[in-house]
Amino acid sequence: MKPKLSPIDLDELLKIPLLKALSEQHLLTLNRSAHERSFRKKERIFTPEKQEDFILILLKGKVRIYLSYPNGKEFTIAFLEPGDVYSSHSGTFAEAMEDTIVWTIDIKVFSSFMLQDPVILISMVKVLGESLGNTLGIIENLVFRDVGKRLANFLIQAAREKGQTTEHGILVNLGLTFLQLRLFRSPNSLSSTPNLKSIERVKR
Repeated sequence: MKPKLSPIDLDELLKIPLLKALSEQHLLTLNRSAHERSFRKKERIFTPEKQEDFILILLKGKVRIYLSYPNGKEFTIAFLEPGDVYSSHSGTFAEAMEDTIVWTIDIKVFSSFMLQDPVILISMVKVLGESLGNTLGIIENLVFRDVGKRLANFLIQAAREKGQTTEHGILVNLGLTFLQLRLFRSPNSLSSTPNLKSIERVKR
């Protein structure tokens, strides 16, 4: 049996933007409906073949959402961070990129829960709306932009959302390796290598 990660306490939960918007009572109610599960780095959380039907709320760590093709190629469509919400019946794979803790809530229970608690419903709709916007952006990139432009657009968006201004320019900590970034931008992990090498040369 794998060693279990330390559980998340209430103070840590309240640091997550999505959950911070809830009252302590609402948070405890949500907690009672959820199952806390831990995953080690590179462990799969769900696959399209699994019959589980749940809503996932990421509490700690980072999760890669991706598609996998019969020819062995993979295409990353999103990286989830604490507070992000995703569904297990989305037809995608989910893999922990580091030691990760999530809440999983049965989708029927979750739907009923949101209808009974408008405060939580508003918070969830906001997050899900942002996720939809990110998905539409990915589709637009795939249809209208080549690999180089997709990479540039991703870095520009990351700089807007997470960039920190320094004397040398804007610093963005993506928390990704070059391989993970290549998978994120193209189903063919080798196709964006020249673009990344060009950026690395400019950096030097």
